Amino acid sequence: MPFDREIFYIEEIKLAESLELTQQGLDEIVDFLQASTDESIRLKEWLHFVVQNYVTKQQPIRIFSREGALAIASYLDLRGDATQISLKRVIALLDKYSVNQIDAKIRRALYENTSSLVSRNKRHWLNREDVVRIFITTSSRLEQAFRDIQRSDFPMRMNIDFEDYDGMRFFSLSGLEKLSIELSLKLRSEERRAYCKRVSEVAPPVLEFLAIAPSPEPKQIEQAMNFAKNRDQKTCQVTGVVRDKYNQRIELVGHHLYDKNAYHFLSADPDNILTIDKRLHEDFHQWNGGTQKTCTIDDFIDYVEWRYPDKHELILTLHNKQRVLMFKLAQVQRTLPESRD
Repeated sequence: MPFDREIFYIEEIKLAESLELTQQGLDEIVDFLQASTDESIRLKEWLHFVVQNYVTKQQPIRIFSREGALAIASYLDLRGDATQISLKRVIALLDKYSVNQIDAKIRRALYENTSSLVSRNKRHWLNREDVVRIFITTSSRLEQAFRDIQRSDFPMRMNIDFEDYDGMRFFSLSGLEKLSIELSLKLRSEERRAYCKRVSEVAPPVLEFLAIAPSPEPKQIEQAMNFAKNRDQKTCQVTGVVRDKYNQRIELVGHHLYDKNAYHFLSADPDNILTIDKRLHEDFHQWNGGTQKTCTIDDFIDYVEWRYPDKHELILTLHNKQRVLMFKLAQVQRTLPESRD
C-alpha cells in the first residue's frame, strides 16, 4: 500500500536532528512508544509513521506524520523538564516542511503550466489560462483579483504588469507578484492564502530558468535513452527482466522520471531516464491517468510502492535519484540573474 506523501513526509534523520538525537536514539524511543500499552503515548503505524523500507528487518527507515513528530516531542518534554523545548523544535521543523511542500507544489504547477511562456520587451509573459492553473483558481476569481488591484492605490500597469496580446491577456512576473499578494490577502482558506503568497517568491527564478532552458533535439533524447539502456545493462530496473538472445520479445524503453515535455530541460539527462519493460511502462501510465497526464518521479515511486512493495532497494534508489535531479534543478536556478521585471 503506498503512503500518502501529504500526510507522511518527515524524514527520520531530519526529525532526529531537530530533537538533537541520533537516529539510533530516535529508533529506541519510537520502538518503546510503539510497544507501550499506555494509549496516551503509544505510536501507531499508518497514523504516526509509515515504514519506507528496511535496511534489515530489524532496522526500519520511517517517515513520520505531523501527529507522529508532535507525539514524540510531547513525550520527550513530558519525560524531561517540561519546558517544551522538543515541541518548539519540532514545530519549527514542521513550519519549514510546510513551506517546502508549498514551494514544491508551486514549482510543479509552473513546470506543467507554462506552455504560453514568451519573452517580449525584456519581460517574461504567461497567458491568463496558465496563470489560472498556476494559482489553482478559476478564471472568474482571477478576474475579480485583477479588478480589485485596478481599484487599489497600486494598479497594474499596461505593458509592464499585463498586456492584451493577440486577443489574449498576459501577465508578466511583476503582474504575477501583484496577483500573488492580492489573492494571499483576500482568499478565505488559510491554506490557499499561504500557497498564493509563496507564488511571488517561487515563480520568478523558475520562469527565468524555463525561459532560457534549452529544449534538447529528438536525436539528443534518443541518444540519452540508448545510453541509459546500456548503463542499465539492457535490464528492466523494476522486474529484472533482460533483453538478450533468449528474450527477444522483451521490449525495453527509457522512462522519463520527470515528464519529458513538462520538464523538457531534463529530457536528455540520463539521470532522468530509467530502463523498464514496455508493458510495465504502459501499465504505469494507465495507472497514473494516461499518457497525456504529466508525471514525476514521485508518481513512479508511488506506483512501485503499490505494485512492487517488496522492491526496497529500488525504492531507495529512486529516492536517491529524486534528490539528484532536484539538486540539479536547484543548482541551475541559483545561477540565474535577478528578475528583470
